Amino acid sequence: MEHLCVGSYVRIMTSCAIPAERKFDPFCEKIMLSLCPVGSTVFSYTSADGYEVTYSYTNFNKIHSASQNLPTEVMQMALKKDARVIERYFIQTIIPAMEEARKKNAVLALKNVILKDATIADSTQLGTIGNLTKNDLRNKNEFVLSEFLTDVFIYAVAKTDNMIEAAFTKSIKKNFYTAYNLMADTIKFYEVTKPRTAAAIPLTSKGKFDKVFTPVSSETLSISAKHDLQIFCLKFDDFDFDYHGLWRHLRNNIGYYVYSRAQIETYMEDDEISALAYDAIAYIKKAIADGKLPTGNELGELLLYIFLEQVLVAPKLMSKVEIGNHGGFMTSESSGIHLLTANETVPFSQVILGTSMINGNLQTAIDSAFADAQKLKNRKKDERRFVESNIFAASFPSKIYDQLEAIILPSETGGQKPATAFGMFVGYSLNGVSAHGKPVNEYQDDVFEQVRNDIKNNVLFIESKITQYGLDGYSMYIYLLPFADADEDKKDIMDKLLQSGGGQA
Repeated sequence: MEHLCVGSYVRIMTSCAIPAERKFDPFCEKIMLSLCPVGSTVFSYTSADGYEVTYSYTNFNKIHSASQNLPTEVMQMALKKDARVIERYFIQTIIPAMEEARKKNAVLALKNVILKDATIADSTQLGTIGNLTKNDLRNKNEFVLSEFLTDVFIYAVAKTDNMIEAAFTKSIKKNFYTAYNLMADTIKFYEVTKPRTAAAIPLTSKGKFDKVFTPVSSETLSISAKHDLQIFCLKFDDFDFDYHGLWRHLRNNIGYYVYSRAQIETYMEDDEISALAYDAIAYIKKAIADGKLPTGNELGELLLYIFLEQVLVAPKLMSKVEIGNHGGFMTSESSGIHLLTANETVPFSQVILGTSMINGNLQTAIDSAFADAQKLKNRKKDERRFVESNIFAASFPSKIYDQLEAIILPSETGGQKPATAFGMFVGYSLNGVSAHGKPVNEYQDDVFEQVRNDIKNNVLFIESKITQYGLDGYSMYIYLLPFADADEDKKDIMDKLLQSGGGQA
């Protein structure tokens, strides 16, 4: 009898992999690594008595041969880790390892096995990302590939017995996919609305984003335009957010945020790149002292730059500070201007006008960011003049500007100008999580759970603001980050950054 378990899941997926990946033991390890911390290269877990247990190919063989159940600790890993983070691993690592022509075979095979598995009741909730029961699955013919594969994997790891119906599991050979060749046209895939980005020009920001920030959850908005809505956490220092790691990341990027690409190239040509952060900090301090740079939101603007470059892969065109460098020749309401290019079936590009807000109250911060986006929408022609001006041209080395001109001013090529989109960074104070009487791991798990709820509980509020401020139809790229105390932390972090002297990390 057909039976869904982690063994049968791994064998079905392996049968649909590209030839170089079609080996049960290593592909089992590749899939199981989705449960480990980002960047892990070997699968391991912490046992109940505190020991670190690392799996070998012998262990993986026992899993996909249905001769061993997963330990409770591994099953808990699947339940505790955010499903969207596991999904992103599947998007980045597992799906690219699948044969394009066999992706539908994998979905059809898993669907068939689940429907024929008598141990799964019709009312069983299979989905963690999506709301999907076995009964729903009977008539389901449209799938988001990454969501379905992730949901079924989490269910298989956390909820099934891997040792029953072992004969069926072991009967799944590498040609198992062929049984579904003729059924491939009965289902179709659709994709979530985040574009597949590829930077048209080099990014400017430096450092490894995932050493400072942890992706916690993402949500889909009920708007037709391309969009991305994600929430992140800073790495932890026991019970505290690791603000020192954030400070180092900001310090290493502040020069690339403040100065234009042409100015940075001059620093490199003069072999003075080590002075970039020092000079940028001095510039901001003087601008604040001279009243030329409004104070209070510098951290939000700097983090907007980092998130749009390092999460959305949308390179900076001009930062808030760069725009202000030009002596008031033009004025801007934007926290920064970026360029997004995407490798869709029909490639497109967007000029992203940025807003940023850090406020202790999450909904107040969201509302303020959207109110600023409305101002940008109302004067978008003025904002876009920055990327069509001589000032803009002078901010780039000639080679890069030539690339940009073909995208932003495509008159000679007959193309269309990039559409306007909006990018937002929203910082707020984390509330409702007590550390009293808890071990570190339990407290951190509680923080992640609260953060997941923060984004989930505000999706409808965000959608109401999109409608209220007349932003329907525009692409929205929104990134949220909690602080221990947003109002105090944004001041303390910038005070430390501006007094740091710009030393190297």
